[in-house]
Amino acid sequence: MERESVIIKAVNLLTLVVVWGTYYVATKISLSAFSVIFNGIFIRTFVLFFMLLVGAILRRNGELLKVRYIFLRLLLIGLLGFALDITAFLGFKYSTASKGAVLLRTDVLFSAFISLFFGEIPGLLGIIAMVFMLLGVGLVSNAQNLLKLSQGDVFFLLSAFFISLNAFVIRSVQEDKRNPGTDFVIAFYNNLFTLVFFSLFSLKSLLHEVIDNFRLLGINIPTLGLISAGMFQYLIYVVYYRNLRLFPVWLVRTSLLFMPVYVLIVMSFFGESITGKQLIGVVVILVGAFLLTMNNQFIKQRRQARR
Repeated sequence: MERESVIIKAVNLLTLVVVWGTYYVATKISLSAFSVIFNGIFIRTFVLFFMLLVGAILRRNGELLKVRYIFLRLLLIGLLGFALDITAFLGFKYSTASKGAVLLRTDVLFSAFISLFFGEIPGLLGIIAMVFMLLGVGLVSNAQNLLKLSQGDVFFLLSAFFISLNAFVIRSVQEDKRNPGTDFVIAFYNNLFTLVFFSLFSLKSLLHEVIDNFRLLGINIPTLGLISAGMFQYLIYVVYYRNLRLFPVWLVRTSLLFMPVYVLIVMSFFGESITGKQLIGVVVILVGAFLLTMNNQFIKQRRQARR
């Protein structure tokens, strides 16, 4: 029985890795033909209708009206969702999916930096891990120094920063004492407001964006990538929140460190290659992220023990 439980846990975590990694692969493929704005609008519209459909079937759409005290933060979550999406899409447009999958894992590093503003000072292991990850960024980017990163890599790092910032806001909504937001409510408004901001950002050229890119839809690989990106974006909401309910946050974040490895393997079949130096950088970033995650978990456990 215990062995079956371990297998079920492993399958849940592996599913998260595959779902998130496949979303990155599908996004890279869709952006080979479609624009960044159309990509964002299509994916978010696809997810919006799917969420409303599933919500109607499960009779959960009534929860969407319970936004008292948290509405402004839900709006902020959507704004940050737009920021992390558009920067990630620009990264995939100008760089490779393999590098993106690795550099986006630096959200662990940015989370540690943001925590400094909340008075959470990392220990020696945390500082070593942060330096490790910065070194890895330089190796993966193949840049002479961190001030000479490529355009695509800068966008990936910006997206990682927005992912980290958004996580803090999402947590505040989940833990609101007056009206804790459910996963369904947070995911829905995250997606809805992200769509709204994509539309507002391209308001002047929105009609042309939609018409010009709509003509590219057909029975082809980029269209398959676009539709798959929409499906897997929805599945990320479902699988990620499910894993956060089932497992400790540190375990979920640690399992996601295997996602870049999955993307590297898949993208190798699409002709993406990686140098030995960059491969070392991948290992350095993932080891640093693991150490930082473990360090944060140790600090939290020590604080709880003191209480």
